[in-house]
Amino acid sequence: MATRTVYITVRLDITNDKTNQITDEDMENIISETDYNFGNVGDFELETEICGQNE
Repeated sequence: MATRTVYITVRLDITNDKTNQITDEDMENIISETDYNFGNVGDFELETEICGQNE
């Protein structure tokens, strides 16, 4: 069995036409409620984890 870890960066462009400001609290909620799972590819099983937020 082989395991390897790779870190990738994902950009989120977030828009809300019903507000003038998207707060840090909004961002934390969006990040924690979004499903970031990838599907398996062939015989490769993929696992994802949110490790932090780039500032």
